[in-house]
Amino acid sequence: MKKRRKMKKKVLKTIIPLLIVLVLVFAAFFTYKFIFKEKEKQFLETIETGVYADITKYAIYGIHMNLEGSITLPTTPKDIKLVLSNGQTEIEIPWIVEEQETTYTFKTSEYINEGIVLEDLPNETLYLLIKTTETNEENEDITKYYSVENETEYENLEYYTLTKNDKNNKIDIEWNTYEECPTLRFKIEETTLPEDVYDITLDPGHDASDPGKSICLNGNTIYDPSSSGYCYNGGTLYTEADFNLYVSLALKEQLEQRGFKVIMTRDSEDDYVNIYEPMGSATMANDTKSKLNLAIHHNSSGYDGGISYLKGLEVYIANDTNTDLAEILVKNITNTANTTASHKELYKIGNGIYQRFFTEEEITSSDVQPSRYTTNTSWYYNMREIGGISTNASNDGRFEDYPMNEHYNSNNTAEAYLLELGYMDNLTDITNMINNQDKYAEAIADAIQEYLNQE
Repeated sequence: MKKRRKMKKKVLKTIIPLLIVLVLVFAAFFTYKFIFKEKEKQFLETIETGVYADITKYAIYGIHMNLEGSITLPTTPKDIKLVLSNGQTEIEIPWIVEEQETTYTFKTSEYINEGIVLEDLPNETLYLLIKTTETNEENEDITKYYSVENETEYENLEYYTLTKNDKNNKIDIEWNTYEECPTLRFKIEETTLPEDVYDITLDPGHDASDPGKSICLNGNTIYDPSSSGYCYNGGTLYTEADFNLYVSLALKEQLEQRGFKVIMTRDSEDDYVNIYEPMGSATMANDTKSKLNLAIHHNSSGYDGGISYLKGLEVYIANDTNTDLAEILVKNITNTANTTASHKELYKIGNGIYQRFFTEEEITSSDVQPSRYTTNTSWYYNMREIGGISTNASNDGRFEDYPMNEHYNSNNTAEAYLLELGYMDNLTDITNMINNQDKYAEAIADAIQEYLNQE
């Protein structure tokens, strides 16, 4: 009996201090939350009412959010800024402003892959505001905050940051009101990625039904395969689909070693890939809330049975895209994989960097949603359709041969690139691609990491 009493005393001595600690922790937590809420409330009450900035466009493309809008102020301020603030933390947002008397028209960038870097936001609740500095009659500087009003068709957004050190943030971007004052709130909290959310999507071009370009390598000569699918003189048959898959698998491994969560549109030679069906080559990146989509391809000149004079790397980017990541990709791939940037001039905008848009002639002669095509519409679907409203996605369901792209009107999409790693019908390129496929993958992974580090 005495032993039982002693045991109970020991248990109580252990449990009671733990309970006290837990009570104190919970009390401190709820006190902090209460104080924070009170401070947030006090800050919101300082925001001017009756005058609001009209947000006419907002979209997430990759890791950036872009905003456009205007505000007419009652007086001309000494200074005006766009900020994310809660009264304690304040982040100034770079923007482009045009002033006409007391009306200010603004946007966060000329480019769809610039703007607010969502990856960098602290774990707090912040509000998007116009901050002005005015001088009163006593020649004192007065700070005023003006809120923003949603004039778009889009509502709340949800964003998961890229995985870093096995951690992520979830950002709930919400249109709310406080005491009838409209607000755009960014609520940032640490989380882990849901099972169906990924960082990066890889799309190895072609599949079991469409191998793309097929070539044979016999000694120093490239031949076309025979009609039976074999090479003349016993040479080895290579297909673009296989090359695309091998590099993509190696790239997936490289990216995962850097901590990213990666998904592929196919991971086998036997896979068939739809374009617009769920988890297809034009939909998977957005189905999985990925931040980047890389379509991996290998080029060809189109000259059957001949050797191409064209060779080297071509990185294709979408409309209104800055070339930061494209430049790093070209630099890393050419340096690491023993290749060169293509010297093709058509569609070229920089060293190894290309943009191809629909021409006026193609728009008028095409029967594929002609009303949604412009000369600023990307010709390649694996950029155009992935970027939603940012890249002028066109498949709204009127194209009879394909189902509608469910994300064509989305304002929350992945940033998309098309990589043509070399020419299948150039002997120098094909030999290099056979010998250096792992180096292509390493270079691409390093480029993505370098780009994200500098953002």
